Amino acid sequence: MAGGSKLALTFDNNSLDGWQLGMSYNAAKPLDLSSLADNGIRCMELNWRELDIFTPENRRTCTRIVNEARNAGISVWSLHIPFGVEWDLSSLDAQVREAAHGKIAWVIELASEWGIPNAVLHPSYEPIRPEERQSRLEVCRQSLNRLTEQVERLHLTLAIECLPRTCLGHSSTEIRYLLEGNPALNVCCDVNHLFKESPESFIRELGSRIVTTHISDNDGVDEKHWLPGSGVIQWPNVFRSFQETRYRGPMIFEVRNQTAEQVSACWKGLEAIDW
Repeated sequence: MAGGSKLALTFDNNSLDGWQLGMSYNAAKPLDLSSLADNGIRCMELNWRELDIFTPENRRTCTRIVNEARNAGISVWSLHIPFGVEWDLSSLDAQVREAAHGKIAWVIELASEWGIPNAVLHPSYEPIRPEERQSRLEVCRQSLNRLTEQVERLHLTLAIECLPRTCLGHSSTEIRYLLEGNPALNVCCDVNHLFKESPESFIRELGSRIVTTHISDNDGVDEKHWLPGSGVIQWPNVFRSFQETRYRGPMIFEVRNQTAEQVSACWKGLEAIDW
């Protein structure tokens, strides 16, 4: 689905039918793409944890996966930019930050080359000490602004993901700060990462800036990436909030060690909730 940041969908207020079902797909642990399609998964987010994307062989692997997904009728909706110390745009070390910018910019070019319209980015790594937090937020905002010209030139959407614990972007207030004055930036709402406020509150606060999602459950203490319904998240409240803010992107399941069949069964269970 290159060339756009919204899926063209109809929406029924009494069901979840207006949202396409998606999955996070790890190129290092490939799944049968035909199985995804057969189980009603219509889009996916590509990542390559444990793979070095800078090697030609691994880039060819990802190119093949993108092509095979489309041949199976699956839209490659988003690409998850790697994260870690070496990818941290909020680093107070200018050399680390500059190197991170170069790598992220290169991956964004890959998204364009593969025709993937959305790129998801973690605004920081951790731990972040309280006395550094404001400085890191400001440095990160400046770093994100540097990426704006590139994503606009390539006609891509850059979505900043909310994060847990001491990471930057752990609340709607911090995400708003990072996006301030930059309409080219948008949001990936990872409901499993929200502990400073409820997911439904975050969704209502960010509204139309949310262009993509990561869907999974937690224990109320830390991220778990469980299937929805396995933890404490109040899914009827979450879906009502997405409905109220007229979210039209997909629901991308980012769950650990789950098959397409399990994701599909979970989605059908959510559809049956009286919400």
